[in-house]
Amino acid sequence: MIRVCPKCDVGLLIAHFKEIEVDYCERCRGLWLDAGELEELMRRTGAVADDPFLRSLQQEGDVPSGRKHLCPRCDKSLREIRIAAAGKPELVLDRCAGHGLWFDANELPELLAMFPPETGTVKTIAFLNEIFGMKPITQKEK
Repeated sequence: MIRVCPKCDVGLLIAHFKEIEVDYCERCRGLWLDAGELEELMRRTGAVADDPFLRSLQQEGDVPSGRKHLCPRCDKSLREIRIAAAGKPELVLDRCAGHGLWFDANELPELLAMFPPETGTVKTIAFLNEIFGMKPITQKEK
């Protein structure tokens, strides 16, 4: 089964880089990470993947997404989860319980910039910028 972009409804590309696999939409630059892949991405890029901040990504997502975004794995409607960190704007992500997270363009680096600096997610942000040319975001920015 070809995974389809929840936003554009086109087939997702599977990108392999440094033994990491992500599903990527060439049109909107969104990313799909299956359950556990964010933690694996962080580990493989040298970041600490057991920070308590990750627990906020495991919430169920009470609010149906206001958009018709469907999970690339099961075709059920994605649900919104709201992520907040002190001094940073709230981030709204789309999640399918048990299957993974959808990140619109640049939402993944924005999320990683919310982690405490000691987690080392700046390495993961640099990795994403290297393979996808994503907007550079540092942990010091909003």
